[in-house]
Amino acid sequence: MRILNLIVIAGIAGLALPALAGSGECGGAKNVVQHIFDAADTNGDGSLTPDEYDAAGLKSYGLPFGAYDTNGDGLTSWEEYLALYERHHAPEGSIGT
Repeated sequence: MRILNLIVIAGIAGLALPALAGSGECGGAKNVVQHIFDAADTNGDGSLTPDEYDAAGLKSYGLPFGAYDTNGDGLTSWEEYLALYERHHAPEGSIGT
């Protein structure tokens, strides 16, 4: 339930991420995205498995796990997650690593 609540909050916050980025608050937007990733990474190994992705309800955002796993290793790293997020949800270069 905690992850579901986080996803709902993140969805609402997602509406504000471009505004945060445009206002010079990029660190804040990146922190929200990082928090979503960290909450989904239940074993704390720094990457998401398909089971963690599904359990966190991240597929409800419309992208399958494989869209994030760009190197095809069966895991989604923070870098892969952030790169896809930036391509699909944030103005170009607004969040950064």
